[in-house]
Amino acid sequence: MDIHADIIHKLQESNEILKEKYAQSHRKKEPFRQKLTKEANIFRQMQRINKEDLVQSLNGKKLAGTDGSVNQTKGESPHIIYLFQAVAKTTDGIAKWTSDLFVPLLEREEEEDGISKQRAKRLATLELNAARTLIEQEEVAVMLMDGALYHYRIDAKEEWEQLRQSALSRGTLLIGVSEEITTENLIKLSSFDSYARNPYSYDRDLLFGMLEQNEMIYIDAIQHKAGLLSAWMRLGSTPTITGFDMLEEQSEHMSWVGDLICTLTPVDGRGIPLWLDHIDQEIRITDKLVEGLVEQYVDEDIRKQFFVKMRTERPY
Repeated sequence: MDIHADIIHKLQESNEILKEKYAQSHRKKEPFRQKLTKEANIFRQMQRINKEDLVQSLNGKKLAGTDGSVNQTKGESPHIIYLFQAVAKTTDGIAKWTSDLFVPLLEREEEEDGISKQRAKRLATLELNAARTLIEQEEVAVMLMDGALYHYRIDAKEEWEQLRQSALSRGTLLIGVSEEITTENLIKLSSFDSYARNPYSYDRDLLFGMLEQNEMIYIDAIQHKAGLLSAWMRLGSTPTITGFDMLEEQSEHMSWVGDLICTLTPVDGRGIPLWLDHIDQEIRITDKLVEGLVEQYVDEDIRKQFFVKMRTERPY
């Protein structure tokens, strides 16, 4: 590779520091698990639900999932166009779609984080509205949301409350499944305060390789807030954790929800329910799709004036 030797040296040096700082817990698995056992309210091996029991549990209602996608033209803010779409879909094929467009040049935002917040709010709103429409028009037993429920109440509070109330009134279990765990909650417990010495002590890193396959854990002291309960799981064949959160009013179903997510997740997969992966593939707005839509529906002179970066004209 054509790269300066100093970068290679610094990369090797950083690798050694990361191993020293962050990989220590993985060499002491049993003491770490003993700490988890001491703190946990639920620490259990999940069970895969057989077809007959699952059908009986759903009681004639449907299983559904919701996901959204956003992509943008290649440019620098505010000279960009954001395209959004979301879908809520049952496993028997009933789907509710929503979509939106955001052109910052047409809606003045004084600060860059204003655009970022608009982006998050619009995507969350579409997902929440799609899920609520499906719940109100179909008999849905479980609605799986792609991502933590907690972020919805921050990004789109009003629409989140509408979905929450609809789920509660119709007896629909509302479940958020998280692929990325970005919390730092374990170190808040006295049993794990020694791990707070590092610049970052993310739960996902501390728990890497600590759970056995199909184990879930819930610690009320750090996983119950803002009307939601969260749990960590190790699913699939990878040592990484995923998580789910649910409404506190539906907490009695936590263990069953864990078993359901376990059942829906491939044994050798990456730890995400297959139905959510299916919806993600269906909803995704690709770069090629964005380019095609803009080329077809935006005039050439408008494209060149606002949405084409000069660097794309480089001769190399």
